[in-house]
Amino acid sequence: MNEYKLVVVVETKEHVYIRMFVNNVLANPEGLIRLKPDELDQLFRDLFKGSRGKCIKCYCVHSS
Repeated sequence: MNEYKLVVVVETKEHVYIRMFVNNVLANPEGLIRLKPDELDQLFRDLFKGSRGKCIKCYCVHSS
């Protein structure tokens, strides 16, 4: 079963920029993924449910 890690790098009022890791491998090496906050919440819920809890959302130390 895959494990997911969503790392929030930058947070603005309208968007969240993330890095996504699947089984500890960066899934988006070409750059950050830009989502709206509610899209990120939905993505997290879907991945968490699909992976039976093997999904975390964390924040980069430098995120604001």
